[in-house]
Amino acid sequence: MAAKSTIITAWKQASAQQAPLLAAGVAFYTFLSLFPALIAGVLTYGIVASPETVRRQSADLADALPADAASLVTGQLDSLVSTSNGSLGLGLVIAVTLAIYSASGGVGNLVTAVNAMYGIRDQRNFIQKKLVALGLTAGAIVFLVVVVGLVAAAPALFDAIDVVPGTRILLELGRWLALLGALVVAMGVLFRVAPDRSDTPALITKGVLVASGLWIIVSIGFSTYVDNFGSYGKTYGALAGVVVLLLWLWIGLYAVLLGATVEAVREDIVTADTVAEDAEIADLRGTEADGEEVPVIVVDTTPAGEAAEAAESEGHRPTPVFKRLRNPFAKGR
Repeated sequence: MAAKSTIITAWKQASAQQAPLLAAGVAFYTFLSLFPALIAGVLTYGIVASPETVRRQSADLADALPADAASLVTGQLDSLVSTSNGSLGLGLVIAVTLAIYSASGGVGNLVTAVNAMYGIRDQRNFIQKKLVALGLTAGAIVFLVVVVGLVAAAPALFDAIDVVPGTRILLELGRWLALLGALVVAMGVLFRVAPDRSDTPALITKGVLVASGLWIIVSIGFSTYVDNFGSYGKTYGALAGVVVLLLWLWIGLYAVLLGATVEAVREDIVTADTVAEDAEIADLRGTEADGEEVPVIVVDTTPAGEAAEAAESEGHRPTPVFKRLRNPFAKGR
């Protein structure tokens, strides 16, 4: 499918599936799950790092967020670091397990939203869905650790070692390329595991690259806007950090869902025909909701010949299939 038609079909699918609304809902649940995930990460990282190191590197990591959101996150991280004793024991294992389980709620809702973008219903049972959510949550924590290492720990390491002049530029370039690669792999794992489908695509695909690129663009753009032009502090006061963090999560998740629709079109799970059929069904439901009758035709499914006699002898009666006619009340039809 040509790039233009792919984009058009993906956009129509995202609009039909209410992607902005889904992204807002997932952003809310992700916000609730964010701090349990931070608890798990800080408690685990605190085993091998001192509280001062964790606090310093957490502050460096928060610099990548919009200022108001960063103040909220660093405040919570400072509180966690102050109460963490960095000891390994049963209490730590229980705390980390509970934190991961709590954080999996937001990931589970993201899985549901990705399936909606694919236009498929997740048929997995509760245990299977929870295992997928827990696995993705654990992967997200690993991704967070990698990001901390690349964003916060790597510069300190570069400062501590003597490098040949000019090598530092190459190291910095490699650091950001590695960060980009980690993001692409994380998106690839999400799109590979989240949809309930039999075929599993390659890890790096067009949809994965689109989602990663969009996420980077909207994150940089929103952070620049908030830091230079936004006035959320004046409008929302003490709630500015919460509002900015929620908005950042919303636009970032919206970018992820748009990438998911591109991937669904690439895999031919979503096509222009399926989008048109879904729109027609929605029109018919709207007509019925208005109290107007929608004509139907009955398709005769009676088997012919020997198959009909065999079905009759076994006591099976053919089940008629009702097929909706095209909605005569829809505009432009």
